[in-house]
Amino acid sequence: MKTKSSLWQARWLTDETEGLAIHDTGLRVRLQDGSGVAENAEAIEQVFITKHGPHNAPAMVKRLIREGAQLLIDPYSRGWRGAK
Repeated sequence: MKTKSSLWQARWLTDETEGLAIHDTGLRVRLQDGSGVAENAEAIEQVFITKHGPHNAPAMVKRLIREGAQLLIDPYSRGWRGAK
């Protein structure tokens, strides 16, 4: 069964040489000391506030940062076999 959350990895592009993951929202995530760090979290959060409200936006950005870091650390950790 397909859900909104299935194949979430397909919404990301990763550049292993740059150590960068880019979400289709424009969020750019890099690894720093083993944790994900977004280069433009504030700008993306403002877009999410407009679209989804101020109560959801911070949690959404944090989730996307975790997703991006996970793909940079181990893109196949959750069974993803698609294109990087």
